[in-house]
Amino acid sequence: MRTPARQRGTSLFEALIAFLVLSLGMIAVARTQGTLRQDVELARQRSEASRLAQQELERVRALRPFTAIASASRTVDASAHYLVARDIAATSVANAKAASITVSWADRGGAAQRIALHSILDGSNPALSGAFTLALPPTPAAPPPPPPR
Repeated sequence: MRTPARQRGTSLFEALIAFLVLSLGMIAVARTQGTLRQDVELARQRSEASRLAQQELERVRALRPFTAIASASRTVDASAHYLVARDIAATSVANAKAASITVSWADRGGAAQRIALHSILDGSNPALSGAFTLALPPTPAAPPPPPPR
């Protein structure tokens, strides 16, 4: 029997190696897709938690009388089970309070997640906030000093 000088085509071994490399690549792509899905879900939950915290902060700012603002918590069931807690503390500034809004939840993997907003609340009437932008009437100018002699 004569062996050909030049072999054409691929052997079974080469085909199996190529299939193995291709399979490992497909498995890596599938795992990456699963990780990306979890990351998208976590981003959606963080966005929802941020919206809930901002909503709570705006609700606290709208509370009147100012002395009625106090610490509290509530639960919200949306894409996850959220605990929205507000902590109100006195400040060294008169007629102001420090507010911390914390939203906690467990992600799909069971890991605890948390987002917090901090702000200072002013006891002034919100309707008067536009008064700060009004221009003050001009004051009469003082007469110029007399020239030296």
